Amino acid sequence: MNDQQQLNNDDEIDLFDLIDDIWSHKRWVFIGLFATVILAGLYLFKATPVYQTEAKVKSATANDLTEFSRPQLADIYTLDVEKAFSSAKSALLSTGYRKEFYELKLDEIKAIPDAYNESLTLEQNFSRFSEQFSVKTSGVKDSESFVQVSLKSSDAEFASELLNEFVEYALFRRLRDSYDTMLAKVNGRIEALDYQADIMREEYMGNKSRRILELKEATAIALAVGQVDPLYRNIDLMGGQEPPLYMLGSKAIKAEIKALESRKEIAKDLPRGEDHFIEELPKILLEIDSLKTLEVDFSKIQLARIDEVAVVPVAPIKPRKLLVMALALIAGLFVGLFMALIVAAYGKHKIRIEEKRLAKKK
Repeated sequence: MNDQQQLNNDDEIDLFDLIDDIWSHKRWVFIGLFATVILAGLYLFKATPVYQTEAKVKSATANDLTEFSRPQLADIYTLDVEKAFSSAKSALLSTGYRKEFYELKLDEIKAIPDAYNESLTLEQNFSRFSEQFSVKTSGVKDSESFVQVSLKSSDAEFASELLNEFVEYALFRRLRDSYDTMLAKVNGRIEALDYQADIMREEYMGNKSRRILELKEATAIALAVGQVDPLYRNIDLMGGQEPPLYMLGSKAIKAEIKALESRKEIAKDLPRGEDHFIEELPKILLEIDSLKTLEVDFSKIQLARIDEVAVVPVAPIKPRKLLVMALALIAGLFVGLFMALIVAAYGKHKIRIEEKRLAKKK
């Protein structure tokens, strides 16, 4: 019973004994703390600092899109402020634009340490590069719409220059695409109107030729029956029925034939010639001319405004020196305490073994 009680007493942990053990082996606490701090210092010395720079883009104004608000474009292409900003946002998020920019700047990127790994493929290197980008968009609670683009790099100056160039490139590419879309729609509208005008001309010439043939046929009949003057008046017609053409008389019929055949000569001094005789065609030709002479000043259009350009960051975002050193101190303290307790426990273990050995000799 006494042996079992003694064993239980040996297994109990006495707080004051622990404190005494730590104090008596305090040099191990300082050794552990010092070693951990040294390792943290070496890490901070060897670690490559990473800088982050940011640029912010906000909505354009209605004045920035006036070139897309020309009257000629009313039913062809429209772009309001909201759609323009949505288009700009998608451009900044576009992986395609980012890859195009990456390939354009590849030689400059290769010059930055750790930015390009020759052992990896172009796609793999681009994936690593793309991971350094982050995009934050405005939410419902924000008072204004914005897109914030961030870029991380070991070179602070290069990061700011590259981010500014990327934002400008992405916005320009999307604006160029929007402009090309507008031009494509304008050209499509012109082609459709040209086709419609050709159809109307063919229909007009067909109707004109058919009318002349009918009139010539009626002339022959009128001459055969000796009908020179009209046989009826308009008020004599009942129920809207049209009488045979020869009843107009050869004189009137010949006059109409002459007028139809002379239309080209009559309209030769008019800007659109005989097209003026075709109903609605001058209006269509006017629209075609206005679209062909449409001039949209590309340089005056902005899908979005760069509210904040990327500037050279002053301090790196990692490694965070104060945090690393604080964690090193805490970790070093625990390591030192653990080492002190281990050494103390080992010392007590040796004493117990020695006591047992002496007790056996007695």
